[in-house]
Amino acid sequence: MQYNMINGLNVVLDIPYPSINNLKPNINLAYKIKKAYCGHISELSCITKYIYQHISLSEDFKEIKEVLKSIAIVEMKHLEIVGEILKKLGISPTYTYINKVENENYWQSSFISYENNILEFIKENIVDEQKAIKLYQKLIKEANDKTITDIFNRIILDEENHVKIFESILNNLI
Repeated sequence: MQYNMINGLNVVLDIPYPSINNLKPNINLAYKIKKAYCGHISELSCITKYIYQHISLSEDFKEIKEVLKSIAIVEMKHLEIVGEILKKLGISPTYTYINKVENENYWQSSFISYENNILEFIKENIVDEQKAIKLYQKLIKEANDKTITDIFNRIILDEENHVKIFESILNNLI
């Protein structure tokens, strides 16, 4: 079950995602986008981290547990979209990315924090969502493509919403 609201904020935005049908193959762009797919700060990393947090939290935080799961589901939608973009651009959506020295690496569970203190991991979530926004903004500039701009701007709306949700949770915990 998806949890839809917390502290008056919608967890899931009712705004459609733009189509990616107009994308043409572009291998160089695809490899840049893979960081958002499965790098350190990526959709795959956020999904696994939020599900870990959801499972790890005690039932004393039932509402927060459900919000974490719902946000992970939104991130799954992003992972699906970015994976489809990679296919359209001409590469397989494997969980590998190109690192700074141009080697291909596999996603690793060590990319996520296993912090168990709720105040600390909510703060980390805020920082990671902000980093994701900056990454998508950078990719928009590098892509110089209307379709990529439209879809990544829509994903950014979700990530900004996640920041607001985590800030609201943090304020209520303090």
